[in-house]
Amino acid sequence: MKTVFMLNLKSSMKDMYLLFWSILMPFAAIIALRMFVPSYSENYVDGLIAVSVFFYSFMTTAFVSLSQRKRGVYNLLHATPMPLWKYIVGVASSWSLIAITLAYIVLLFSVVINQLNLSLMALIFMAPIILIASLSFVFLSFFVSSLVKNEGHLSMTANLLMIPMLLCSNAFFTMEKAPNLIQYISVVNPFEWFLNGIKGALLNNFSIWGQSLLVLIGCFALSLIVSLKSFNYSDR
Repeated sequence: MKTVFMLNLKSSMKDMYLLFWSILMPFAAIIALRMFVPSYSENYVDGLIAVSVFFYSFMTTAFVSLSQRKRGVYNLLHATPMPLWKYIVGVASSWSLIAITLAYIVLLFSVVINQLNLSLMALIFMAPIILIASLSFVFLSFFVSSLVKNEGHLSMTANLLMIPMLLCSNAFFTMEKAPNLIQYISVVNPFEWFLNGIKGALLNNFSIWGQSLLVLIGCFALSLIVSLKSFNYSDR
């Protein structure tokens, strides 16, 4: 599992999707907010961090997973004694490490641009939230990539999941005046709990942080089971 972790970590660092969606886009958004709406720029730090991690942990990894399946990489698992769960956990762990790194890069950039003051405790308590959430999204990406046959279907399927999760959250719009249905969806939205966890850490609100962590651990367990049950070794 350690070998799988290291090999996947090295290959993932060269991914251009990673550079664009999870680094350049958040950087551009932070600069644009600071230039055009400086009074609100600080309010979107947690949302930009959450979106950056979400895009990488779910969208980028889903395309990588599909690509590996189409190249026959997963078929090689049949020739090895490694259990499926060890492979999935090893790969997901490397992607989650990158996700944590991305989150702190975006946060550091936002701190510099917006001149924020954050405590050391806030930085420490962000890590487990990002770790559990990113693992959950990676496992979900395995599930989604197992349902489709090509990149077009994957893009459409992933967007059908991502867009409602983003819109039914407080990342960029408040849910206080949203219709009741949208608020109910927000309550069971994993991305919303991820966002709340980051907010709780940054604000040193450990009640919100603890609740979010418990919910995300439940999402982690469920997504792991689903990814294992639905895993396809081949696209045939």
